[in-house]
Amino acid sequence: MISGIIFLLFLAGGTALIVWYVKSFYAERENRTRKAEEHRSRHGGECILEWSGSLADGVPDAEFGRLVVEIPKKHGDGAARFYEKGLVLEKKRLPYSEIKDVLLAAATSEKKYTLKQAARDMGVLWIYPKKGAVIGLREISYEFDNEMMEKIKQGLGF
Repeated sequence: MISGIIFLLFLAGGTALIVWYVKSFYAERENRTRKAEEHRSRHGGECILEWSGSLADGVPDAEFGRLVVEIPKKHGDGAARFYEKGLVLEKKRLPYSEIKDVLLAAATSEKKYTLKQAARDMGVLWIYPKKGAVIGLREISYEFDNEMMEKIKQGLGF
């Protein structure tokens, strides 16, 4: 009898914890969506990258406008280019109006001794398009700077 009551208490507590987690997840997601909508409304409904720092040197894109930020690859040629109105990453072209969310998993500066630690502590800027696969700018491939990635995320309104 007592073990049945304890089991029911654990079950109710577990259910409450899961419900709380799901509600907080969706509340944060709704908050980011609201911030992105406010960002768009400040620019007349247009999705642009707000940037207060210096602009990158480079040729403007015919579709996306001025080059705002360029994040070079660590090895080889190429870069992630954030223009005023869109992102060009290798052969992918993504207008900011097609982004539904942006998340940043910041890189840690601790010394990494194993491959498992390096993978766990690697920084990633996740860009979720409305259609298609998720885009991840990873520390292992690109010159990753937590502050710059945070500015990009905030500049997009998320």
